[in-house]
Amino acid sequence: MTQSPRHDRETGICRSSLDVPAIRNLMLLTTVHFQVFPSALPRALVPVMLAGLLVACVSDTIPVTTDEPLRVELPGTTPALEPGSALEREHQRLIRSFGGEYRAPRLQALLSEIANRLRLVSDRPNETYRVTILNSPSVNAFALPNGYVYVTRGLLALANDTAEAASVIAHEIAHVTGRHALERAELESRSVLVSRVHSEVLANPGASRLMRDQGRIALASFSRQQEIDADELGVRAIAKAGYEAHGAVRFLVALDRTSRMRNSVEDSNVSEKNDILSTHPTTPERLDRAIAVARQFGAPGVGEANRMQWLQAINGIAYGEDANQGLIRGRSFLHPRLRFTFDAPEGFALENSPHAILGVSPGGTEALRLDSSRGEADRPLKALLALNPIEGIAITDLQDTTVGNLPAAMGLARGPDWTFRVVLIRVGENVFRFIFAAQNLSAEADQRFLAVVNSFRQLSEDEAKRLRGQRIGLMMARAGDRPEDLVVAHMPNVPQGLERFYVLNGLTPDDMLVPGQQYKIIVGG
Repeated sequence: MTQSPRHDRETGICRSSLDVPAIRNLMLLTTVHFQVFPSALPRALVPVMLAGLLVACVSDTIPVTTDEPLRVELPGTTPALEPGSALEREHQRLIRSFGGEYRAPRLQALLSEIANRLRLVSDRPNETYRVTILNSPSVNAFALPNGYVYVTRGLLALANDTAEAASVIAHEIAHVTGRHALERAELESRSVLVSRVHSEVLANPGASRLMRDQGRIALASFSRQQEIDADELGVRAIAKAGYEAHGAVRFLVALDRTSRMRNSVEDSNVSEKNDILSTHPTTPERLDRAIAVARQFGAPGVGEANRMQWLQAINGIAYGEDANQGLIRGRSFLHPRLRFTFDAPEGFALENSPHAILGVSPGGTEALRLDSSRGEADRPLKALLALNPIEGIAITDLQDTTVGNLPAAMGLARGPDWTFRVVLIRVGENVFRFIFAAQNLSAEADQRFLAVVNSFRQLSEDEAKRLRGQRIGLMMARAGDRPEDLVVAHMPNVPQGLERFYVLNGLTPDDMLVPGQQYKIIVGG
């Protein structure tokens, strides 16, 4: 939820991974011709042809952002990001879409060291790589074909030693050296071209749909094989660089456990069936192959896996949401920088995106959106509503009102399928816009929406200062300590605290804590 046109890059609202059709519909329905508000829709990360150039590898689905120009400071043959080029635009778009570049000097230096060691043992030692940490809690990593590697801080928090971290970077380098992104783009291009020929030239839309479906299946199978190939190359690379080959296996296990924990949080059904259209192979498939390759280089424990060096590097990094970009606490949203809060309706799931706060009801029949802009102070709020229809639907029933002591205006946009309650609230130079959507806007639903609007208020300076995000901390185990003891003492308010402790530290309920050893905990919040 950045502000435009004079937008403050530090006030964006962080993205999460919730993917709800009703939210997507609301986002689509609100991309209108705003004269004050920006389009506010997160655009697709990549144009059709460039989409294949971005290889996402880890996710099953992108604390300080500065205005300094990004520099390439690597030796060798690293290609520069030419201003205005497609890759330069994509690089900037990725940085924006994933919360900005996360600044952690010690961690960045260690990742660069790992990348350099991997480069030296690769088939192309003159090619160098730049690793960028993205300020996102999502678990993701990907690469562009020019050697730019991206890892989220959410992914880095899962690693427990240098071998595990090296496996991620080696996997991405394998995609680059294997030219997987270019090959994927070529396959996508051919699939699109064949589909268009059938649809437009041969006037056979049915065949066109069939070709698109076949293309998707071929691309998914192709992508899964690329992932397996990159896993194998990555395991071999970290072993050659002196890291423990089985670090890749441990990290794949951590990814699988994280996915299962997330699914349980979202009350999703975890399917054991392979999805033929998935862009990634099933974890058991990847694990089996990674284990087989790792065994060629020795048993677990052979090679470097510096646990303390890694833990010291990630100590203190943000965990979960960035407080500067807003915090979700149950059904409440609080933004310490913009100093406002509101409560969503009971049962609504909130998503914190870079452009807006989004919410959806359990049945998906109602949704909400809050975005903001620096409005024209001399233009009445009712006039701003009238100037900005929703998907071409005029906003009617305009009326001035107040929210607390803040000036506001509201109206209705009635479409054939959805009805929208739109409310503007002026806070100084900022104008906040609530959009509520309901398939059948009853008086009861309208009152629920208006209760949300009336819960909107400014945070006091003291309240804003007390809001702190979570971060990774370290705690040394003492003799007799159990995981549940550390969780109760240091993570009492963390949802699924014990399970998160196990996943973060690569432990199972059967593992015993080692006295004198450091373990990751979640602090703050």
